[in-house]
Amino acid sequence: MPSNATATPFELERGSASEFLSVTTPPPASVWKPHEEDDASANRPKRWLRLLNEYRVAEFGATLVMFLVAKSFTLLAVNDRPIPRIEIRLNSTTTVYARDPTVDEKKLYEQVPMWSLIVFGLGIPILTNLLLNFVLPKIRDVRVIPHDVRDFLLSLAQGVTMSTLLTQFTKHVTGRFRPSFYDMCGWDYDAVWDGVTNLCTDAAGEKEGRKSFPSGHASFAWVTMLLLTLYLLGRSRLNCSRRSESAVRGGTKALKLFLCFVPCLAASWVAITRSIDNWHHYSDILAGSIIGAISACLAYSYNYGSIFCWKYAGLPCEAIHEKIKSESMNNNQEAQGKLVNRNTRVSSSQRV
Repeated sequence: MPSNATATPFELERGSASEFLSVTTPPPASVWKPHEEDDASANRPKRWLRLLNEYRVAEFGATLVMFLVAKSFTLLAVNDRPIPRIEIRLNSTTTVYARDPTVDEKKLYEQVPMWSLIVFGLGIPILTNLLLNFVLPKIRDVRVIPHDVRDFLLSLAQGVTMSTLLTQFTKHVTGRFRPSFYDMCGWDYDAVWDGVTNLCTDAAGEKEGRKSFPSGHASFAWVTMLLLTLYLLGRSRLNCSRRSESAVRGGTKALKLFLCFVPCLAASWVAITRSIDNWHHYSDILAGSIIGAISACLAYSYNYGSIFCWKYAGLPCEAIHEKIKSESMNNNQEAQGKLVNRNTRVSSSQRV
């Protein structure tokens, strides 16, 4: 436009004045859409839903419900088996009855009461997890795993719930007598027994004396301590490819293996005391230990990667899925980059 010409308002906006004044124009329709931010905020999950997912509240809630169901079994009646007896025939007309010696042991003091089992069985794993996540990273260079405390607590809760559910259900359905049943139920030793009459004087003791199979102490000790062992093995990542390259590295890994196994020794000791104290038969202890071990393996596998895979050992399943997704995206980008480079080289060769 000539300098002496008079510009109209429209020409002033689009013409010479635009050289000195910054004119803001709306972006193209393809870039900006009305109410786009409102739609995005509407599609974004609400804050309380994000918190529910982040802290796995639904899974904790389901675990709590199942634990209450497991504890409700203690309110049920125990299977009322006939009291065991031994029949002794003195002659063709006279028969006397004696107590079964397999359940006539003396009830001894518990070396591991239930309160101490719960305190140490839960306290040691939780304290170990907190030390590994909040104290050890300040001392040395270790992996910091997001949400590890949350996932470990959930694993512990799920394992204890599964073992308690199966243990309490089996106890009340079976109704097996403890080795110290007669002493526990307050048996009237002065009365002459006809082999049928119930001579127990302590109803609560009699009910407790019918809960021998399986051992609750053994199942609880094994589910908590084996879960801790699996967790330590996962964090240690012993199954590395360079383990045999150095004698020092191999010895260190072997030492860590035995250190991770220490909680299982504690679980074994707790289980054995139940037989020493005349509270359980060996078969009760074995069954309880199996229940606890299986529950620990299931709970750990539900929340963590395999301890035998060095790449994913010790990682929660959520972190594993995110890692796999990230690796897949990187692989796709690399493949696309290689494809573009190849097409570029082909085009260049064709032009030449």
